[in-house]
Amino acid sequence: MFPSTHETIYYPSDIDILFQINEIQLRGEHAAPHWHNSLEIIYVLEGTEECILGQSNHYILAPGNFLVINSREIHHIQVPAQAKEMLIQIPYPFLRRYIPNIEHLRFNCAYVKDRQSITDQYLSASEHPSDSGHYVAPEHQTTDDIHHLSKILYHLGTLYPLKNTARVLRFYSLIFDLLCCLTSSFGEEISPTEKEKSVKYMQRLGQITSYVRDHYAEDITLNKISEEVSLNPDYFTRFFKKYMGMTFLDYVNTIRLEHISKDLMETDLSVQSLIEMHGFTNYKLFMKMYKSRFHCTPGEMRKKN
Repeated sequence: MFPSTHETIYYPSDIDILFQINEIQLRGEHAAPHWHNSLEIIYVLEGTEECILGQSNHYILAPGNFLVINSREIHHIQVPAQAKEMLIQIPYPFLRRYIPNIEHLRFNCAYVKDRQSITDQYLSASEHPSDSGHYVAPEHQTTDDIHHLSKILYHLGTLYPLKNTARVLRFYSLIFDLLCCLTSSFGEEISPTEKEKSVKYMQRLGQITSYVRDHYAEDITLNKISEEVSLNPDYFTRFFKKYMGMTFLDYVNTIRLEHISKDLMETDLSVQSLIEMHGFTNYKLFMKMYKSRFHCTPGEMRKKN
């Protein structure tokens, strides 16, 4: 997702939960719109993060804030400066094993700073869960439910890394407490019609994004990608913007920029070589996008890192 330092804890295949502490070092780091086949929870420890969730929900997360991202929910994240986060991903098979109706359930839950644009700043982590912020939850829930969930996440963070059996057992205890809280207090039913529509458009988006990942360095025209997924170009344009929150060209260029940013840090290839290798044909457009994202030139970024 981001260039970061982290340790991944692996479990047996039937209970494979991802548990990381990520230190995000690159200012302006950005992940293109994507989704996971897992329940994802982001808990910010230091700095700020900006998350676009679904078609229009725009959240700002400060230390002590968290966001619950449902399985197969489209989102993308940007970090304006250095940040530190706890990331938990609980895979769908695990969820289905313990929550049989998970296919028809959505968790509506977030504790965020606000919904405005992030200012460029670096905040310090608080020792305890934050007591201020905006709540996103079903109308019948109280702030006590949010605070209970916040405390669970805070205590999960204190267990990292899982160095011994006692910590591992406590970790699983808190994970089940977390799922119990989400299910009982923040679960909302998804209608069969909504579920059917969701499956259909996610399959189509999966085709599109897989094609882009495989061919991003090539000249992907609107006609070519529309033909690939059997859609009219005009309809394709509206469909993609509606569900991904950006134009198709912006998405392709974001993927290209991700690859260039990675290779800039990991290779000695010239910027011009990287641009050509990863499909940018317009040098001025690349430089404009890069400076807008990282607030410096590629050469300056390479020297810093």
